[in-house]
Amino acid sequence: MNCIIIDDDPVIQMQLSAFINKSDLLNLKGTFKNPLEANQIIKTNEIDIIFLDIEMPEMSGLEFLDEADTDIRIIVISGDRKYALNTFEYDVTDYLLKPIEYTRFLKSVYKSIEKTLKIYGRDNSDRIFVRFNNQYIRLKINDIVSIKKEDNKDLIITRNKSFSISDSDINFNNVCSNSKFCRINNSCIVNLNEIREVCDNFLIFKDSAKMDNILVEENIANEISDKLGKLYDTF
Repeated sequence: MNCIIIDDDPVIQMQLSAFINKSDLLNLKGTFKNPLEANQIIKTNEIDIIFLDIEMPEMSGLEFLDEADTDIRIIVISGDRKYALNTFEYDVTDYLLKPIEYTRFLKSVYKSIEKTLKIYGRDNSDRIFVRFNNQYIRLKINDIVSIKKEDNKDLIITRNKSFSISDSDINFNNVCSNSKFCRINNSCIVNLNEIREVCDNFLIFKDSAKMDNILVEENIANEISDKLGKLYDTF
């Protein structure tokens, strides 16, 4: 998720930048001393989260909140609790008190992700967020080999790792809207890019150590063969 920092304290800027770089969920697009400096990047980039100080020169955080885009998750940063009630009237995601601890920072980030997913749906065109071992993990759609529903869980196999997660976390239809994916039955979808060939109604995967061959119905085998032919014709 793309984020920016708006805070006139260089120490806090450095600390938050380090926290953001430590988390593979976030992509820092810039740091700014006040909201006026940040206006241009907010207008020209898709910003998901803003870490916002309250007391700043030229334009305060509260003044910024009066004009802020409600589609952006805002995490307020302050050394004083007195602004907390005012900021929550603007539906901010969280309020972090300085000094900031990394675990508390992560909790705010997870809250921002949860809020975004509830508003826009749990999946988008190029990535999905899944909750695994009480943490959110961002998976690139193209890295997914298959997703299979089994016993109230979703087994996700990627090129590098496998995850077993709550099946409520993934919308099959959204993933299948990506042209590289195909539903082979009611409980399994596969990435066409990861299939080497179709032989005697078996799907043969490129990485046989990670994925066993899958037997599918003849009509599905024919459909996938056609899609693979069109896919390879584009290269």
